[in-house]
Amino acid sequence: MTADRAGALGGREWLALALGLALFVGLAVDGMRQSSATYDEPPHLSAAWTHVRLHDYRLSPDHPPLAHTLAALPLLFLDVRMDEADEAWRTHSIWRFARRWLYHWNDAGPLLFWGRLPIVLLAAALAAAVFLWTRARFGPAAGFVALFLAVLSPDLLAHGQLVTTDLGAAAAMFFAVVAFDAALQRLTPARAVVAGLALGAALATKLSALGLGPILLALAVARAADRRPLTVRFGRERELETRGARAAALALLLFALLPVALFVIWAAYGFQRSFGADPSLAASFPWDALQASHPFVHGSVRAARQVGLLPDPYLFGFLRFFEHSEARRAFLLGELSPTGFPHFFLVTFAVKTPLPLLGLFALALAGRGRDGARPFALAAAWIPLLVYAALTHTRGLNIGHRHLLPLYPFLFVVAGAAGAWLPRQLGRAGAVVLAVLLGWYAWGTLRVHPHPLAYFNETVGGPANGWRVLVDSSLDWGQDLGRVEPWMHEHGVAHYKLSYFGSASPTYHGITGEMLPGYSSPRVGRVTREVSPGDILAVSATNLQGVYIEDEDQPLMARIRQLEPIGRIGYSILVFRADFRWPPDAPEGRALAPSP
Repeated sequence: MTADRAGALGGREWLALALGLALFVGLAVDGMRQSSATYDEPPHLSAAWTHVRLHDYRLSPDHPPLAHTLAALPLLFLDVRMDEADEAWRTHSIWRFARRWLYHWNDAGPLLFWGRLPIVLLAAALAAAVFLWTRARFGPAAGFVALFLAVLSPDLLAHGQLVTTDLGAAAAMFFAVVAFDAALQRLTPARAVVAGLALGAALATKLSALGLGPILLALAVARAADRRPLTVRFGRERELETRGARAAALALLLFALLPVALFVIWAAYGFQRSFGADPSLAASFPWDALQASHPFVHGSVRAARQVGLLPDPYLFGFLRFFEHSEARRAFLLGELSPTGFPHFFLVTFAVKTPLPLLGLFALALAGRGRDGARPFALAAAWIPLLVYAALTHTRGLNIGHRHLLPLYPFLFVVAGAAGAWLPRQLGRAGAVVLAVLLGWYAWGTLRVHPHPLAYFNETVGGPANGWRVLVDSSLDWGQDLGRVEPWMHEHGVAHYKLSYFGSASPTYHGITGEMLPGYSSPRVGRVTREVSPGDILAVSATNLQGVYIEDEDQPLMARIRQLEPIGRIGYSILVFRADFRWPPDAPEGRALAPSP
């Protein structure tokens, strides 16, 4: 069956799709119920609620609000409280406000559950879109392989249950490409408007969606070069036979997308230009902070503000996007770098992508699965994947594999086509190979459940060895704090010391141990730097590798790294039994006062 003639879904196909999505939702909901708030979730969710409830954007202008709005909608039906007189709110101190809002003024459990649920449903919608688009381009068999890869993807499961912008960006960018592709097949006013709406939704979800600019341009160029006539219906229907005519029509389409996309961005902010009702808010943000390092960007933003092109919080977030895209300290393969690694994302892709998926991707690169597909069907699948991969590779921000998430829907598409090729061309032997690959893929994901964020493939020894390769949001995002006390109780540990990386509240999760130096937002009030032989030390992997640890505490973490773990809490917190005294020159038996 050829790419564009898959036909309507039959009853069995609908049933299979429903079962696949139910599996995804079940795994995601079960996982999210067991996880503490990850590092970025408290500020994302608290800001989301203030966006929707108060129409105020002071807390998190770094992030456009569309995904936030989706997460916050269920919270409108809960009794959510805040203190508008609180100093953290008045000074828009996001981390302190988020801690108070989530853990002090409210009960974090229900807020996290209901805030995460819309993201789960969005991720399920993305999996369904992957199936439908792959089916339309490469046939039903390819569609079902792609669906299988999507619903059991450790990456989609990991980020499809968190209140962040990562899954939202991946979904919105895929939907934008699908909508634009539909317009490239048959250009009508309705399809042009839908493409503009989808582009605007992506830009209103995360600023990394700016990568859609070169992606859509490349798709338009490829379609203009395609020999097939372009059907255009504006009033009357015409067939554009020449490349010049197609190029002119598609150039007009690209320009027509912009006002529609701007409309969506304004709608995401409720057509509100300011940060909030307080007119002094705009002046409290450091608009001129980036002028020296990014004069062109700063000048462009100043001009856009003068003409009211976009809401102020969006423009300020645009400035911050450039600041946060700069290189910073990163960890990879046992090494720390102050500026990151040029091969960071190549390594994360190699070790965080399941090997069966890499195998199918290799088949796709070799040209398998392309038979029967029209040239542009292939381009529409490959161009977004390759262009976004190239854009990501140039980034100096090496803090997480999650920045590759927008690649994976397109990876599922081309891998699905390659997987369907196996039984079609190799018969029973190909079917057996495909079954083995998919079984291996499922086993790899299910064995790490409910810890999909900690997935690593067999090249590095699986998730147990992940902390030796990557940390931060690739493994350790603070999600296992709620598992610390149950682990200690189960193993009969009455006293322990914890070095935690994250923003969840130790008090909320019943932490009884002393706090060692770590990195959290807001900072822990009191820590101890005393370690005695026999002490049980629970250390977040990111702290253990010293990524954000203060210089004075680096030697302590280096000493702990010399120990072999005696246990793991989830996969992100390692447990050690100390065989040393710290500080090394501390008199035996003398207690040191904790640091303020």
